[in-house]
Amino acid sequence: MLPERPNPALPSNGEEVGVEDKRLLAEVAVKNEVAFTQLYRRFSAPLFSMVYQILGEQKDTEDTIQETFVQIWKRADAYDPTRGNAFSWAVMIARNKAIDRIRSRQRQHHATEVITEEFLNQSPVTENMEAEQNDERTRVRRALAKLPVDQRQALELAFFRGLTHAEVSTELKTPLGTIKARIRRGLLSLQDFLKRQ
Repeated sequence: MLPERPNPALPSNGEEVGVEDKRLLAEVAVKNEVAFTQLYRRFSAPLFSMVYQILGEQKDTEDTIQETFVQIWKRADAYDPTRGNAFSWAVMIARNKAIDRIRSRQRQHHATEVITEEFLNQSPVTENMEAEQNDERTRVRRALAKLPVDQRQALELAFFRGLTHAEVSTELKTPLGTIKARIRRGLLSLQDFLKRQ
């Protein structure tokens, strides 16, 4: 659990702050939890503000900040002070996480549109809409049942439970890139099956 995010931004004495940030990050690299908490208190408010400007949504911003600090904790030893200050390094991580979340949103939105369009194009208008909806659910369930278990699990978590790709990755204890590939392959297979029906 991350520490509570404070309201104030970083102090204004740039050089002194930069030295302290580097020291804290060096301590985080050797898994010093006290240093991590201090770094979180220094960076979280300005990072939150920046990410919120990119995403425009509170929950997504909170999740992105959490992912950012998880990566800082895991990868602090990768920070190279000769290439920039510690805060700029954290900004780069947060920005990349925010962009990943936007791309994930776009992919999920596009996939939902594609599947919805498939349903609309292949569903004749009938008097009994409830029966038709049940038929569509049955078709989707049949299509899902034909997918490999790993793809089916990823799709069900992403689309039926509404988890983000990162949350699916955590839930299934599987790397994020693998989850994204499973969802992509699963959607293509699902579309193919529905087209053949």
